[in-house]
Amino acid sequence: MLLMQWHALVIFNLLAGMILGSVLYRSDFCMAGMFRDAFLFKNYALLRSLALAVVLSMVLFSLARLSGLILFTTPPFFTPPSAATLAGGVVFGIGMVLAGGCVVSTLYRLAGGNVASMIAFIGMIAGSLLYAEVHPLWVPLKAGTVLIGATMLSDITPTGELLMTVLTVGISAILFTRWLRQGKWNMTAYADGYLQPWKAAVAIAVLNTAAYILSGWPMSITTGYTKIGAYIEQLIAPAHAAGLLLFNQNSLSAVLSGSPITGGAGPRVDIVFLTQIPLFIGIVVGAFLTAVALKEFRIYGLPPKRQLVSALVGGILIGFGARMAAGCNLTFVLGAVPLFAFQGFLFVAAMVLGAYAGARILSRYVIR
Repeated sequence: MLLMQWHALVIFNLLAGMILGSVLYRSDFCMAGMFRDAFLFKNYALLRSLALAVVLSMVLFSLARLSGLILFTTPPFFTPPSAATLAGGVVFGIGMVLAGGCVVSTLYRLAGGNVASMIAFIGMIAGSLLYAEVHPLWVPLKAGTVLIGATMLSDITPTGELLMTVLTVGISAILFTRWLRQGKWNMTAYADGYLQPWKAAVAIAVLNTAAYILSGWPMSITTGYTKIGAYIEQLIAPAHAAGLLLFNQNSLSAVLSGSPITGGAGPRVDIVFLTQIPLFIGIVVGAFLTAVALKEFRIYGLPPKRQLVSALVGGILIGFGARMAAGCNLTFVLGAVPLFAFQGFLFVAAMVLGAYAGARILSRYVIR
């Protein structure tokens, strides 16, 4: 556990981010692309690798918890599900398809020189700051629409969670074996250095488990986007930034060995800064170094006007939706779902609906 050793915490998240950035760049492991391909082209190949990442994370998380390696069985930033989770998931899903990437894939693509991803990144920062303006209105709506008082299935029935884990892993093992026999795991690729998505899924699950053990919770990154925006706003309009409720609240509060651990979206050095910002930087650096090593780095992808607007608007929706739901696909798909956190399942269902709507908008108005 590195929570009380901030130097080690920063180094770990920086290195984990660099590995993750390299892996994601080489495999182009992008959830936005997975759902876009599924809805527009009926191609589900990449979703198999996402399923592998989720199920393997479920197994590794369970083993780590049973071994006593996990400090916070319930990560402190998970909350009971509410209508806010649902609404945020829909907005996020629409945004990631329009932007052509999510909060993580945007980073590794812009590190490779993709201009559209740079535009989407700017949109995500803008969307996060836009949400900060309406946060005081959203807080009571979220509190008043809680769907269930429990955060995780284990809060209601630990035995039920164990049974669901065993059942999910068992069914998945049958499907995974079937796909292996059908030769559906490997993708045809001609690029040098290409990493098969299923290998990326394994690496992601291992890194996420290491983060859960050493940092205290699975990987997360979107509050870091808001924090970067908060620093920018503090430079431009310090008085306004100082008065925003979102920047003065803690989104994460816990106690370790009698000492409080807090973090939030505001422009300050806290536990969110020490974990998410190094991870953020690491992903960009790792992807950039990989692109350079493979001789693939170049400034490219300046889209036509319609796609440019789509990338910017999509980025804004991603940033706004992530703050509405208090998380993103990294947090909920690869963190909450493997832990049977209700918030994760609700967000994923809403995100899929949003991605479907985004795919329809994309095909009708953007790429026509």
